[in-house]
Amino acid sequence: MGMIACYMEADKELIDKLKTKTDEELFKEVEILAEEENLEIYDMDKMWDGLHFLLTGVSASTPIENGLLSEAIVGTSMFSDDKDSDFISYIFPIRVHEILSALDKFDIDNTLTIFSPEVFAKSGIYPTIWMKGEKDSLRQELSIAFQELRQFYRKMADKHKGIIVSIY
Repeated sequence: MGMIACYMEADKELIDKLKTKTDEELFKEVEILAEEENLEIYDMDKMWDGLHFLLTGVSASTPIENGLLSEAIVGTSMFSDDKDSDFISYIFPIRVHEILSALDKFDIDNTLTIFSPEVFAKSGIYPTIWMKGEKDSLRQELSIAFQELRQFYRKMADKHKGIIVSIY
């Protein structure tokens, strides 16, 4: 099983509550929240690092501080400073609007015209699916992931909600 990215609706109060949890409690709480039917969730599956690379030119393992397009994938702040803990971050509602604005300004179609699976492979972008012969299908997967992520951010902005990002 690979690492997948999940984006979950959260208000500021929930984020503040989760910030008080230990790493183990946080993981359990996020897992429980992911099963709730009343929360909007977007499951990007394994395209998170590829989309981060497409948006920023670097792997998600090197988030760009105060980079709205990077934050769209990996969140604004981590719940834990422990580098060995699960990757769970958050975005406060006010920042969701700013990230959505950056996503709306990003020209995904133009960027995908210069998409090169070989560059992704050489850069070690997760997962290891970046093959020249799959260029068209990979381009389509990246486009769909971008459109769905932007749609999720739009819903959260309209609802004045924040987001919890988990990648594990």
